[in-house]
Amino acid sequence: MKKYFTLLMLLLSLAAQAQWDTASHRLRPRVEPLVGASLFSTGALISIRPEFHDREISIYNSLGLAEAKRLHFDDYLQFAPVLAPFALNLAGLESEHNLGQIALLTGTAYLIGMAAVESCKLFYHMERPDGHGHTSFPSGHTYNAFAGAEILRREYGKRYPWLTYVGYGVATLVGVMRMYNSRHWFSDVLGGAGMAILSVSASYYLWNK
Repeated sequence: MKKYFTLLMLLLSLAAQAQWDTASHRLRPRVEPLVGASLFSTGALISIRPEFHDREISIYNSLGLAEAKRLHFDDYLQFAPVLAPFALNLAGLESEHNLGQIALLTGTAYLIGMAAVESCKLFYHMERPDGHGHTSFPSGHTYNAFAGAEILRREYGKRYPWLTYVGYGVATLVGVMRMYNSRHWFSDVLGGAGMAILSVSASYYLWNK
């Protein structure tokens, strides 16, 4: 059942990558949903296939992460990318949308994404590396960080390309720390990042079409 659900998610996401171009009256492919769908589907596939999941467990054990000292700054760092567009806008840096529109786009993305993340956690029922609960896939912290990074890219990437690298760098660090702290598998991080890009793409499509 899980593999059919994963396939359905991939097909829906691939369908969503096509955007109607009113100027040329033809479908125009969008790269972002394809990237998000690929990341989420890869993470889901690793989670549900025993041979792949056993491999990431083996890597986790070989790295000795179970005995590593916990560092919990990722609990706070996850929110930095999503707060950045608001802070930069208030500081006077010009963005693609005004402050109210950014709030609307961000709120919509998080409503869509967190509903999907929590539903997937219940559906996939994957055990966390530290054994505390079966809500591992996908990573909510990683979702928060990557959703913020994608919004930051869309709002400031054209004018300030370096902000894209900063946002995605912070998001990647959050994902790495979730694995280091034994809270998530690599597949969970991929799933969270993919879901983030998909939900932000959906939000911008809904409000900008």
